[in-house]
Amino acid sequence: MAEATQNSRNKIYALGIVGFLLILSVLYYMSAPVYLYIVAYMWFGFIYGILQQYGRFCFASAFRDLIMVKVTRMFVGIMIGLITLSVINAFVVTIYPDKYIIESIGFHGLLGGLLFGFGMVFAGGCATGSLYKTGEGNMISLTVLLSLSFSQAIFAATALDWFTAHFITGHTLNDITVTKLIFGGVGNPTAKYSFFQHLLGDSIINTFLVGLILLIAVYFIVVRKPFLKRRAKQMAAVAGTTADAATADGGTVKTGFKDELAGFWSMISASRRTSIAAILIGIVAAAQIFTLAWMQNHYNFTNFGQVLAGKPAVGRPLPSGSPVAAKTPASWPKDQATFPQVSKNNTVFDPGYWYITTQEAMFAGWTLQSAGLHMDHNSYFGQSNGLPNPWMSPALLLSVGLILGASFKALLAREFKWKFPKNKEMVIYAVGGGTLMGIGARVGLGCNIGAFYGPAAFGNPSGWVFAIGLGLGAYLSAKIINYFANRRLAADDMDFDIKL
Repeated sequence: MAEATQNSRNKIYALGIVGFLLILSVLYYMSAPVYLYIVAYMWFGFIYGILQQYGRFCFASAFRDLIMVKVTRMFVGIMIGLITLSVINAFVVTIYPDKYIIESIGFHGLLGGLLFGFGMVFAGGCATGSLYKTGEGNMISLTVLLSLSFSQAIFAATALDWFTAHFITGHTLNDITVTKLIFGGVGNPTAKYSFFQHLLGDSIINTFLVGLILLIAVYFIVVRKPFLKRRAKQMAAVAGTTADAATADGGTVKTGFKDELAGFWSMISASRRTSIAAILIGIVAAAQIFTLAWMQNHYNFTNFGQVLAGKPAVGRPLPSGSPVAAKTPASWPKDQATFPQVSKNNTVFDPGYWYITTQEAMFAGWTLQSAGLHMDHNSYFGQSNGLPNPWMSPALLLSVGLILGASFKALLAREFKWKFPKNKEMVIYAVGGGTLMGIGARVGLGCNIGAFYGPAAFGNPSGWVFAIGLGLGAYLSAKIINYFANRRLAADDMDFDIKL
């Protein structure tokens, strides 16, 4: 009876979340039709939240489980999703070349990945994982998220310009992707390519082959030996019952290439839930790009900051290729005196695709600015992203929608539960790990999504540079955690009786 009552309450709360978002959407539209653009961000975030909660989509879990307990499911699922996303992106950038993500390649990516990877294992969640776990009621993840946000904002306002001048500007390889290297166009930002050119360079060579090599390496290092051992025992048992030459008590059992393929497939198929979620995320990410690009064409702007400033970027090309019209559309808000919210370039952070961390930095920056600190005297906030009110920040509404989507799914799956830190040590891990992630995200010019997953899927080798740092940081962090955990067990002389 009590369980049935709780299930009914969960359904009511889940429907309440949807109702709240619907009412909010109507209010935005009534304020100005163009605000449907940021409403779209919010609803796409809602879908991401559902999928991430379903697939337990977290890079920290992927690396931690692989390194510490030799569980490959999450890592394999993420790789499968990445390969799928790369194929989808090959189609997307053929239609909208301006969405082609090309990040600089340099030491900053390796260092940023190292800091981020080190921090995410300590924190117990990456940027995306902390968002959906917050939606499940995990206040430790919320602590990680806040630490990540404010450390980003403080670093961006105080040290990022210096770091950029000394380690990025003039110290990186720019405008390089595999497709550009194969078919020419390095140094030409307007170069366009066919779907098959993107598919070969960006998807097959840069993503599929590299991802396949990583999956094969994981199979040989982690999965192969125990799988073949189990396989040999099964074959020996069968041989013993069928009077074959190979018996369990005397003959030898030999495994071959078919057994290797079976082992590799068992590793791939074990990650079904995460793989499904990752593949669907790739499809939704493409749908988001197409939807937001259509809305930019329809509402006559290339960045939402132009709407907030009330100043169309006259002459700039829309995603369709047509120039931005000089006349402000009637769909824009009537009271457009909001220029202080945007940067000097009349822009805010408006990537048009799935992205994490920069919007959280903007929220923290806005909070500190509202408290009286000067946060916009730098290129990060002052020249590029601005400090819009949180309810007018497109990408931030995506993060809000993601949290609510995860709450919706967790409630329906009876997985929502308020979780608070049980001791100071958990808070220290959360704050310390989140802070390292925040600094790493700004040093590496992105997080596990913006600096690794997105660029790697778009054929940019910079994503793999960040991934190398991510793996190294996660490995070091996992080893340190294991070291201190073992010392504590030895000191306490603890004896565990685990029932399986």
